[in-house]
Amino acid sequence: MKTVILAEKPSQAKAYAETFQHRKRHEGYYEISDPLFTGEVTITYGFGHLVDMVPPGVYDERWGKWSLENLPIFPETFRYEVPAEKRAQFSIVKRELQSANTIIIATDGDREGEAIAWSIIKQAKAFSKNKNYQRLWINSLEKEAIYQGFKNLRPGESYFPKYKEAQARQNADWLIGMNGSPLYSLLLQKKGIDGSFSLGRVQTPTLYMIYRLQEEIRNFKKEPYFDGEGLIISEKGQFTGKLDPKRSFKTAEELTTEIEKLGAHLGKQEGRILEVSKKEKQLRSPRLFSLSGLQSKMNQLMKASAKATLDAVQGLYESKFLSYPRTDTTYITENEHQYLVKNLQKYKNFLGIDTVETPETYAKKRYVDASKVQEHHAIIPTKTIPTKERFAKLSRLQQAIYLQVVRTTIAMFASNYVYEETTVLTGVEQLRLKSIGKIPVKQGWQAILVTKNKKKESQELPEINANEPVEVDLKCVAKETQPPKPYNEGTLITAMKTAGKTLDDDEAQEILKEVEGIGTEATRANIIENLKQKHYIEVKKNEIAVTPKGITLCKAVAGEPLLTSAEMTARWEGYLKKIGNQEGTPEVFLENIKKFIRHLLDSVPEQIAKADLSAEISGTRQIKAMEKKNDQLGQCPKCKKGIVMLYPKVATCTNPACDFKLWPTVAKKKLTKTNLRELLSKGKTSKVVKGFTGKKGKFDAVLVLKEDLTIGFYFPWMDKPAAEKAENKPETPENENREK
Repeated sequence: MKTVILAEKPSQAKAYAETFQHRKRHEGYYEISDPLFTGEVTITYGFGHLVDMVPPGVYDERWGKWSLENLPIFPETFRYEVPAEKRAQFSIVKRELQSANTIIIATDGDREGEAIAWSIIKQAKAFSKNKNYQRLWINSLEKEAIYQGFKNLRPGESYFPKYKEAQARQNADWLIGMNGSPLYSLLLQKKGIDGSFSLGRVQTPTLYMIYRLQEEIRNFKKEPYFDGEGLIISEKGQFTGKLDPKRSFKTAEELTTEIEKLGAHLGKQEGRILEVSKKEKQLRSPRLFSLSGLQSKMNQLMKASAKATLDAVQGLYESKFLSYPRTDTTYITENEHQYLVKNLQKYKNFLGIDTVETPETYAKKRYVDASKVQEHHAIIPTKTIPTKERFAKLSRLQQAIYLQVVRTTIAMFASNYVYEETTVLTGVEQLRLKSIGKIPVKQGWQAILVTKNKKKESQELPEINANEPVEVDLKCVAKETQPPKPYNEGTLITAMKTAGKTLDDDEAQEILKEVEGIGTEATRANIIENLKQKHYIEVKKNEIAVTPKGITLCKAVAGEPLLTSAEMTARWEGYLKKIGNQEGTPEVFLENIKKFIRHLLDSVPEQIAKADLSAEISGTRQIKAMEKKNDQLGQCPKCKKGIVMLYPKVATCTNPACDFKLWPTVAKKKLTKTNLRELLSKGKTSKVVKGFTGKKGKFDAVLVLKEDLTIGFYFPWMDKPAAEKAENKPETPENENREK
């Protein structure tokens, strides 16, 4: 009897192997033994997705070339392949899975984790009724959590619908991309706009949402208005008051008339305190973090991109300091609450707040509710607390994230922040002015977690009594209406989560919990990155702007609400969830996608013909220049048709049917544009490149582009290729290829 544990990536497999009593590392897998298992047990792994969808040309040679006559592209059945650079590892995984009696799926516990696992199993022809499938479900990579997870495995087939959900999403995105992209690109080229335009089921409505706000800001016209305010002077101090009931006026004359109608006038005059009321109020600590909540917070605090936050928190998870990051809930269960209480003092010691009181260790419904935890609980600290030395080695962003998560978690054990709110009503004849002041009474959780109030801090009111005479200086204050603020990555993540309804307040988001958002917690960061890489948006001073190329696409798709509607995309996401819950079928979903594509083929040519794109036609050179700004590296060595463009994180082919990628960071060394151009044009770098980092330290080498289009090292002085090689993938291939 043989058991094979399938992990998602090498680091994950290593964490599993280190949990068991005995382990032996082999090429591409681990051999383990432990009292928990009987028989032969191995752990093997992918590099994220080992299996990709094949390009259109594989189905039909004519589909390999963009042509309006060749649309629609609807394969009878979807086919998959293993990319050349991953075939060596796949052959090991295939061998292990085929020889297994029991397969334990131990990829990440989410939709994409199921997609990765089952696509590998099916491609390896290890999908059989004769095999037993089990599922590891954990929220932490700590040894204790891993071991307990393996002791309490779940039936693997129970999660197979999540794979069908993910596969339906992947197939739908492929269909829309492979049909929509050539359709719009070729029609725009007919209008005189060069370049290729990529469309996506989630990407395009996200772009349009940014564009719509940008247009609203561009067309916004400031309008003047006037408020009445008074400086109230008493014997013990002065403070301000505003007209009650609150009103604004279009002109200063209207305000003056209204004040005089009530028996007052601008300038100084006698008044009287009519009423002083005091009320004690309380403020609860913030909710725990979902991934999107954490991404929004870190953008607010550090202007960090959504992708940077996801990468940083993923690293903290793999370092065993934080729980699983790709979660959409702000709740935990009783189990997590109990271990947090047990480790409470240790967390406080780490934060250096030993003396701060945290008396409320009971489970509060605001934070602890198992019914609200469907897959993974909120992001919280694990039992493993970093030492000062280990914490110092974390990146600045990782340090900030860890502190924010720990402080937010510990804050729920503190008492509420208590303040006294004083409301003063001042009268001048029939005119009324309202003043509000707040005085802290009890710090509570704010001794742990200081939050910035977006609204201007309220004033401190002097001691004052009802019926006290005061002097009131009434003023007419000129103001202007303000346009909406552009999206930053934090507010965009929130808008995507609420299907375009931008709500920063977590209480307001709770009201909209039934609204399906655009994308998922795990995909939103990559959607934003894709929009950047395709030159549709750019981020300047933490504000997102749509580029000329993005504006062109938005104007082109403006007539198609199914492509631009955040709400419609959210409904699609809702149906995908139904597939995962076995309440819907992939067949129904994909048939609707095909109907949508047929509709596009019928209606878009006329829409583009009628669209006024004169400004975009004249600006097509600007689009080209912008694309060249991020550099053409040379002809694609794989398809021989497209151009390889360098983007911030990866170089890719402009031919949508080609999946060639070149990673600019190799062995912890970022390659120059010259290095990459030489690899494509000459197959190697003309000079020795210095500063690579391998297992044995620093080294120098000539880079070569191998036959399988991966990058290898060559040492001329040894006159033979080095045993050590650099694969054509990022430094951490296990983190890439997720959520495409």
